Amino acid sequence: MASLVATVMVVGIHYKTDVPDSPSFQDATWNQVLQEFWFGGIARVAVPMFSLIAGLLYFRSDDGTFTCYRKKFFQRCRTVLFPYFIVASIAMTSWLAIHRLRSDSVDMGAFEFLTMWLVRPPAEQLWFLRDLMVLVAIAPLIRWATQSRTHQAVSITALMTAWTTNFQPFPIIAGWHLIHIETLLFFTIGCCCASQVQWVNRVPEWRNSVTISVAGLWFSLVAIRVWMRPDFDIWYTDVYDFPNLIVHQLSILVGCFALMAIASRIDSHRLQCWSGASFFVFLVHEFPLRAAIELAVERIGDPALSCWLVFPGVVIGCYAFALLTSKRFPVAFALITGGRTPAGAGKLIVETTRGVSTNNTAEQVAS
Repeated sequence: MASLVATVMVVGIHYKTDVPDSPSFQDATWNQVLQEFWFGGIARVAVPMFSLIAGLLYFRSDDGTFTCYRKKFFQRCRTVLFPYFIVASIAMTSWLAIHRLRSDSVDMGAFEFLTMWLVRPPAEQLWFLRDLMVLVAIAPLIRWATQSRTHQAVSITALMTAWTTNFQPFPIIAGWHLIHIETLLFFTIGCCCASQVQWVNRVPEWRNSVTISVAGLWFSLVAIRVWMRPDFDIWYTDVYDFPNLIVHQLSILVGCFALMAIASRIDSHRLQCWSGASFFVFLVHEFPLRAAIELAVERIGDPALSCWLVFPGVVIGCYAFALLTSKRFPVAFALITGGRTPAGAGKLIVETTRGVSTNNTAEQVAS
């Protein structure tokens, strides 16, 4: 459920249409403020949540042996790297087709072409899958760094300090960091949670009043950050001040707890099935779909306000397309998504956590 909500948040981030262009709150329009609040603030817990879930699922069934590591690495090649390659190929083909239709020349050599195709494709959301494969590759190192309480305290403190101050220690390769400090931190937190699973189990046990209070704190912190600096941005830029950076990072930490607590209270068979389509939606919602929608919006309406219609339309359309494709073309759907199916993934995970199943198939499906 948390993954489903996070996927919807990611769609919102990519379909935001108007952003504040001044650090002064008084200069921002209400449309800009609302979009910044929801998609520049609330939705920013999506990537940390994905990373935490990925780390938890990976290390929950990891026994630390090379055999297990090799098995998991090749499993992730099938469930992460292969979908990355398919979507990157589609995005690259679409990018070339668009340039050809516009009669724009493409001046790049073979190396630049391969780099753009395989390392920095036009589909922006794929940076997370690239990060995830690097994290899987260095998983034994992360396991070693968290093998004891002392190791965990030192590792989390160091990573948390770097993340809080937005320090990115890893080099940029083809325009993206080799690993973003945020994905590394929360993947490592997921690793710690795998060995101390009671930490995770306590959150769904919160009373409703506690969940409401934490969610209220989350929303309040985001509102404060938007008021402090509406044009806040840390994505390969430094449009921020240290106080609003701290508030932003704190809102993400609180938001992760709130999202887990809220998601644990969602008990819907239909949404469980929809959650199995989330990865497909994650793969297809961006380029070239976004380019086509932006072109249509420019011709028929006001781009600044289009977000409030386009965003829900894309979410509903992509999920509907995913469910239809999974039924009509199940083999192709499974190929693109690395075996994740709406009919089985969410239900299997829920049944496993409730003790209906005793094997590790839920982790395999979710990975």
